[in-house]
Amino acid sequence: MKDTVPVRRVEADVRRLLRPVARELSRGGLGLAAAQELAADVPLKVLEDLYALVARDPAARSSPVYAYASYLSFRALLAHRVAHELHRFAAAPGQGGSVLVAARRIAERAKRESGVEIHPAAVIGARAVIDHGYGTVIGEQVRIGSDCYLLQNVVLGSRSIRSGPAQWSGRRHPWIGDRVEIAGNVSVFGPVTIGDDCRIESGARVVTDVPPGSRVRVVSVLQVTSAGVRGVEHAADGAHRR
Repeated sequence: MKDTVPVRRVEADVRRLLRPVARELSRGGLGLAAAQELAADVPLKVLEDLYALVARDPAARSSPVYAYASYLSFRALLAHRVAHELHRFAAAPGQGGSVLVAARRIAERAKRESGVEIHPAAVIGARAVIDHGYGTVIGEQVRIGSDCYLLQNVVLGSRSIRSGPAQWSGRRHPWIGDRVEIAGNVSVFGPVTIGDDCRIESGARVVTDVPPGSRVRVVSVLQVTSAGVRGVEHAADGAHRR
């Protein structure tokens, strides 16, 4: 038997993701058939993601069937592809909030099952790979280019905690270029841009723009204590190098 995943199998999984939110879709004026039509391009995008994963992860045993059936981080990306299409529809002028609820429910279920949290509004380019993935968080305004690779516990989020709508205006989250690799335990905070072909190594905390083709790594780790403060704060000094 050839080791490939047929499009019809992905189409069936898209339908399975949509059925539990059928009530919300209906309230938003979108039946299941219409929702499936909205997500018509998702199966081919998902298969591109799958084959990119198999090509980059030796633990996938060079088997798309094995990875598709068993990788929960990949399933989180599949769910995001569906949720994102619903979110795009619901965010258009004149559309209702019930479809937004449906998109969020799909994302929340994927988070519960995989440990990967992706906001439905986040834009993720073609052939994306989220490997291991547990603890990874991708915020609402994040944009990720094509052919990117993320490991576990990657946080793409806001630089600070904002206390109300008056502070919510403007861009809060990172934009990631094409062919960027982000290792485990990396945080990228704020409205920064990571250029194409960058590599961010484990443990880095990035709060500034990174030029294309750069390598970001932790060059020293300091243990900082303050008088009168209980506990220890670990602060990492990062550096990027071309």
